[in-house]
Amino acid sequence: MLTLEVRRRPGTGAEMHRVAGASATVGASSGNEVVVRARGVYGRHLRLLEREGAYHLDLFRGIGAVQVNGREFFGGAIAAGDRITIGEATITVVDAAPSMRPAPVGEIPRGDSIAPPQPAASASPALPVTEVEYRGLRLAANRLCREARSPEDLATELTDFLDRELPPSEWAVGEFSETSGFRPLASTFRENPMLPPRMVQEIRAGERLARAETVTGVLTILAEAPVEDGGRAAILLRESPRLAARAVLFLEELVQVAGIAFARGVAAPGAPEPAPRATPEVPVAAAPEASPAETALRSTDDLKKIVETVEREVIDRAMRRAEGNQSKGAQVLNISRGSLIAKLKEFGIPDYRYLRRERGRH
Repeated sequence: MLTLEVRRRPGTGAEMHRVAGASATVGASSGNEVVVRARGVYGRHLRLLEREGAYHLDLFRGIGAVQVNGREFFGGAIAAGDRITIGEATITVVDAAPSMRPAPVGEIPRGDSIAPPQPAASASPALPVTEVEYRGLRLAANRLCREARSPEDLATELTDFLDRELPPSEWAVGEFSETSGFRPLASTFRENPMLPPRMVQEIRAGERLARAETVTGVLTILAEAPVEDGGRAAILLRESPRLAARAVLFLEELVQVAGIAFARGVAAPGAPEPAPRATPEVPVAAAPEASPAETALRSTDDLKKIVETVEREVIDRAMRRAEGNQSKGAQVLNISRGSLIAKLKEFGIPDYRYLRRERGRH
């Protein structure tokens, strides 16, 4: 039995992990037996396995040395009391009593081609589909936001929650500011992604969602509505696979609720809450006026009606931003200009070229 004490960063609480099998992988990805989400921890960082009556630490190919008891360590035997440091995380070996039977080391593949352990089919939750399932996700997410003690704790809890409940994607929860851009507070990304300048410009311009195609997939950022002090909650993800429209709307609602929790900051038990940042004075339970897409999602499960409503809203938003320029709008929407003209007629979307004329007069 291998017992580990995990601290994600100095000064934080400890998590206890017990490994009953002959081997376990450690890393930031949820496919590991021991999940450690902290800065400097890769998706699959190292492996602990029982060999010749003792436990050994092996690094995956391409991973640099870790620190064991303050010294560089490239792999080898470990024992109870050893302290393993990976980035900001510290893993202390509390107990390392090997089982009586020999471990099937020969059956454990070597190198970075090791397939992460596959959870049992019954343990993998079904992805949300209906409005009832999404309502359950909203309740769980709102509870996390209410019970959070600090923005960092909330970001960590939300990252774990999203990684567990939605399709396999890389997630980061943090804050977006006009000066420094996106600053992650918790992340499952193997490396900090570089946001394309276009995405940053769109969020700075007041957009709540921006997407960009990258060589590794679709990079998406969702941000809270702009506030006076410039800092707002944001969720960054690399979609794999592409999220459904209903999941995106859920994330837009979640980032708004997270922004309210971020504004509270850290509150000691019994102490008055700090003054919130300058935002419109509305009750926490109150929500901004629902868009047509949100209304359709909440009122019906008719997929055709939902898709048409969302499609119209996306095209309308793109044409408003493009000030009626059909060529630019088609490029943003990634469709042909002919298809866009047909959609404009089908949905009766206004001609936004008047925005250019007004801008010219001013």
